[in-house]
Amino acid sequence: MEPFRYHVFVCDQQKPDGVPCCSCHGSAQTIEALRREIATHAMEDEVQVTVCGSLGLCDHGPNMVVYPDAVWYSGVKPADVPELVESHFRKNAPVERLMRTDLADLRAEILNQREKMRAAWRAQTVK
Repeated sequence: MEPFRYHVFVCDQQKPDGVPCCSCHGSAQTIEALRREIATHAMEDEVQVTVCGSLGLCDHGPNMVVYPDAVWYSGVKPADVPELVESHFRKNAPVERLMRTDLADLRAEILNQREKMRAAWRAQTVK
């Protein structure tokens, strides 16, 4: 049994200027819209929103993953939130136009982004 019907992890990773990240794509506004919409429908006890660091899809933010469904969303804007809450959280029908459905592509992109970050860390430690 899950403590919540849905647990939504939303990236709010901040990176240096010019480096793609969810915060530079407006994740704070998306998170606020999500919390507001969940409250509007009195779903706070069913949907837990957790702000997290990078989900590894930095070029396509804001990104989120919804559990227990394991649905990955990219490019979620505040204007998308009412549809997301109504469709996915109220009707159990994920929003296909925002979903990342190619799992091999998703994994490759996350691993690629992870390697970029590791290379940046290595470069900083060399200085």
